[in-house]
Amino acid sequence: MATLYVRDVPDRLYKRLQARARHNGRSLNAEVLEILEGVAARDDDAMEITERLRQLSYKINLLPDAPKPEDLIRRDRDFGH
Repeated sequence: MATLYVRDVPDRLYKRLQARARHNGRSLNAEVLEILEGVAARDDDAMEITERLRQLSYKINLLPDAPKPEDLIRRDRDFGH
């Protein structure tokens, strides 16, 4: 198992992490690992969603002059629907 050292942690952040760990009944180390795992999982989820959307976009054959989704959303907002 790897070891990660983090230097120059601002005092305010360190105290917030300690308080969060105490609140969650974990050690500071366990709390930081939980935070890192959560961030990494969100990144994995975002990449998976992006890839699924990319694959789906290849299956859709829009006409070259088809409106962009953002234009349709903007138009919908402008008309208050």
